[in-house]
Amino acid sequence: MSNPSQPGQPARPPGPQAPAARRSFPDIVQWFRVGLAGLAFLGFSVGAALIAVLAMPWWWLLHARKPRFERAAACQWWIKAGCTLLHDYMRWCGLINFNPRLVDRTVPAGGFVIVANHPTLVDVCAVAGIYGKLTCVAKTALFKSPFIGIIIRACDYLDGGAGDPFSGGLVVRQGVERVTSGMPVLIFPEGTRSPEGGLRAFKRGAFEIACRANVPVLPVLIRCNPPALGKGRPWYDIPRHASRFEVTPLALLDPVDFGRDPVTMSGACEDLFRRRLGLAPPIAAGSRANA
Repeated sequence: MSNPSQPGQPARPPGPQAPAARRSFPDIVQWFRVGLAGLAFLGFSVGAALIAVLAMPWWWLLHARKPRFERAAACQWWIKAGCTLLHDYMRWCGLINFNPRLVDRTVPAGGFVIVANHPTLVDVCAVAGIYGKLTCVAKTALFKSPFIGIIIRACDYLDGGAGDPFSGGLVVRQGVERVTSGMPVLIFPEGTRSPEGGLRAFKRGAFEIACRANVPVLPVLIRCNPPALGKGRPWYDIPRHASRFEVTPLALLDPVDFGRDPVTMSGACEDLFRRRLGLAPPIAAGSRANA
């Protein structure tokens, strides 16, 4: 029987049904997954420290008298192994589903430039786990790091400097030196991680290296769905299900086909990535930033 309204007061209209009782306990499974993600990054840092302390002295003894880039290639093997192990862990834990061993590793002979979009925090590890022997741009702060700095200096990585035009010119000169010596160079032409679901304008530094050294560019398309570890997203904000991570090498680009003009080559490569990602072309091609 319904309760009568109080005398002198209008009857209350029937209200919405009470919401279902909220769970009084946290989502244990999701918190567990966040803990696994934290262990992945902690393990990366601990692994870098162990390599620096335990492996690097042996590396130096075995390769001290070898040519510079041969020494660097030997150290890059450790990077490849560590990055592959990181992705194995994330795959086994159901965080990011990706196996670097299953990607086509066909590359041109000699030096070349790899360019890739940059949707996640683990893109460098993915590409390094696939191709192994390569050098890439690292922030100056990493060169000064107690453990990681030892490794990236031994790998002959490029010092990205402060991001000013002088630093960009230095990166180009270092990159030309590497590729002409037969060492591939990995560069993310956006300069930082991509906006979620988008793509930043390409800078021309990577293409400047390719055109000056007359070496091919290998475009590598990276996708992560659902998005994870992106720009502006904290590391602990992970999807409830494993993200599908894909790395797709595209057809080689020859600088000769673009008149060895880095601006033209950069624009064509950015358009290629936008088409493959289903994105609209940039509003103004002239707004592309210089390296």
